[in-house]
Amino acid sequence: MKLESTLRPGRGFLHFPSLLDILFLVLLFFLLSSNAVVRSGIAVSVPQSRSALQAAASADIITLSGGSASQIFFNDRLVTADELEDELSGGSGDMGNKQVVLRADQTAPYGQVIKISNIVVGSGYSLILATRPEPGQ
Repeated sequence: MKLESTLRPGRGFLHFPSLLDILFLVLLFFLLSSNAVVRSGIAVSVPQSRSALQAAASADIITLSGGSASQIFFNDRLVTADELEDELSGGSGDMGNKQVVLRADQTAPYGQVIKISNIVVGSGYSLILATRPEPGQ
């Protein structure tokens, strides 16, 4: 007596749904590991520069808005210069994290940028000035 199967034979080595799952996971991994995660929520136009530094993934971010009435934001929270000094001297960041990125608008008063720089360096942090690359680089 010969028994016959009603099942179709296997289609090949690769199974398409499994391959599709792996491709989506790789895509998700690359999207989540991009350097866009460090961006602040306050829009400023930072000046252009020829030099480029490595990204500081776990640094605190100070944003200085432009114009004559510039505002100071520490990790996306509005603060005054005195509050900023208290935050930095109190060690609000991680204990191993001693880096601060200063995102100053190109129209911000130069004296205000220097004042914030002095507060950061005086609190024992290393200062990184955020810039954007010049066109063509």
